[in-house]
Amino acid sequence: MAFDRAALLAKVRTTIVRYGMLEDGDVVVVAVSGGPDSVALLHLLMELRDSFYPHVRLHVAHLNHQLRAEEAEADEAFVRQLAEGLGLPFTSERQDVRALARAEGRNLEEVAREVRYAFLRRVAAEVGARRIATGHTLTDQAETFLMRLLRGAGAEGLSGIHPIVDDLIIRPLLAVRREETRAYCEALGIPYRVDRSNLELERWRNRVRQEILPRLSALNPQALEAIGRAAERLRVDEAYFDELLGNVFPDALISRERDMLRLSVEKLRAFHPALRSRALREAIRQLCGHTRRVTSQHVEALERLLEPGKSGRRVLLPAAVVVWREFDALTFRHRPRRPQPYWRELRPGEPIVVEGFGIWLERGVTEAPPSSGQIVLLDDERVPERLAVRSRRPGDRYVPLGRQRPLKLKTLMWA
Repeated sequence: MAFDRAALLAKVRTTIVRYGMLEDGDVVVVAVSGGPDSVALLHLLMELRDSFYPHVRLHVAHLNHQLRAEEAEADEAFVRQLAEGLGLPFTSERQDVRALARAEGRNLEEVAREVRYAFLRRVAAEVGARRIATGHTLTDQAETFLMRLLRGAGAEGLSGIHPIVDDLIIRPLLAVRREETRAYCEALGIPYRVDRSNLELERWRNRVRQEILPRLSALNPQALEAIGRAAERLRVDEAYFDELLGNVFPDALISRERDMLRLSVEKLRAFHPALRSRALREAIRQLCGHTRRVTSQHVEALERLLEPGKSGRRVLLPAAVVVWREFDALTFRHRPRRPQPYWRELRPGEPIVVEGFGIWLERGVTEAPPSSGQIVLLDDERVPERLAVRSRRPGDRYVPLGRQRPLKLKTLMWA
C-alpha cells in the first residue's frame, strides 16, 4: 500500500484538535530520542505548524541515559544535528540512569522514565513551554495495554497511555501506527536512529511487540485500533469514577500527614467494591504521587486487611509503601528509602509514637496474661530501670522465645 502523507497529517491534526493539545502561540518542548517515532513527530509538528499554527515555537530536548555507551553518544549527536539543521533550539542532558537505579535499588526502566520526565519538565519551565510533546504511538498504546493486562491490571491501568497528562504532556501520535512513522521518514528521506535493544526478545515489551501483536493483527488487521478504542472507553469510565471517588474519599479519611494516611475500615467496607478498590489506590497515589507497579493482586491484599480479625496484619507494597490494620483504621505509610536513626526513651505513663505505632509503658502488678497480641508483659526485676525504643542497627541480634541461638533482626524485619 502506498504511503499517504496527507492522510497521516490529517490523522495527527485530528488528534491535536480532538484533545485541545495545541493553541497558536504555544511553546512546545519536543522530546526526541532519535528513533523514527520522535523524529517523525518533530517533522509532523513542523508541517502542521506551517499550515495551522504559524506562531507555535518548537524546542527540541534529548536526554542521554548513558545506557548504551557509544550508541547513546551517537544518538545525542544525531538529535543535536537534527535540531540545528531545522533551525530549532536544542537542550540536552546526560544522566547515569543505571548508577542511579543501582544506588536506589530500583527498577531501571522506572528510574529512566522518572529521570526523563523530570528533565523534560525542567526544560519546559526554563523555556516557558506550555506543552511537552512525546512520540507515543497507537502501537505503544497496544503494547502497554497488553502488558498491563498480563500483569492483572484493573481499569485504571488498562486505560493505557493518556493523550494529555497534567495539562502539560501531549501525545499527538496516539492514533498513528509505528509503521506509519517509519513510512513517513522513509518516504521523505528523513534519517533516524535504530535502538538495537528493541530487538532483544529477552525484554518483555519486545516479545509483546514482535510476537503477540503480529499474531493479534493476523486475527484482526484492526487489532491496534480496537485496543486503542477499548483504552479510550476505559479512560472515560475512569474519569467518571474519579468524580465519584472525589465525593466519598474524604468521608473515609481519618487523618493525613506528610508521609502517612489513615482510612476508616468501617467506611471502606461500606463502599461499593468498585469505589473501594479505587479508594485504596487513591491513598497510595496521595502518598507517592502515582500507583505504578501496584497491581490488582496488591489491591486484593489490601482488601483482605478489611476483613474481621485482621487487626495487626500488614502488607508491603511497591514504591516503599507499607499498609497495616489497627482496629478500625487502615494506615498507609510511605517509608523513606533511608530512614533517619532514632532513640526514644520510654517513661511510664508517657506514650510515644514511633514508625507509626503508639507505644506506652506501665509499671504495676498483674496476674492476668495479656489478652491482645499488642501487649507484652516483662518481668520488672529483670529489665533495666530505663527502657528505650531505637531504630535497627547493622548486626543487631535477638533471641526469640523458645530459641537458644540469636537471629539477626534483618531476617525478621523489613529492610
